[in-house]
Amino acid sequence: MTVDIAAETPEAQAEPAGPAIIYTAYFSAVEELVEHMRAADVLNLGFRVESYLVAPEEAPDTTQVEFEFTLLSEQPTREEERD
Repeated sequence: MTVDIAAETPEAQAEPAGPAIIYTAYFSAVEELVEHMRAADVLNLGFRVESYLVAPEEAPDTTQVEFEFTLLSEQPTREEERD
């Protein structure tokens, strides 16, 4: 697991477009991802999950799924779809 903590930058001090990012973590096991999602739900925090395929160095001819989990300071609001 790798964790990146959001740093204060001049750009981050401007009015954010959405909830602030608390941290980002990377997982290769879905069990770890689900554990973080449940914890965010219990704490009433928002999160974003992205998945992608990675070719391991020891077996470059195969791919495995990895996940990026971003914990947000609050639940994001969903905008209504426009017709």
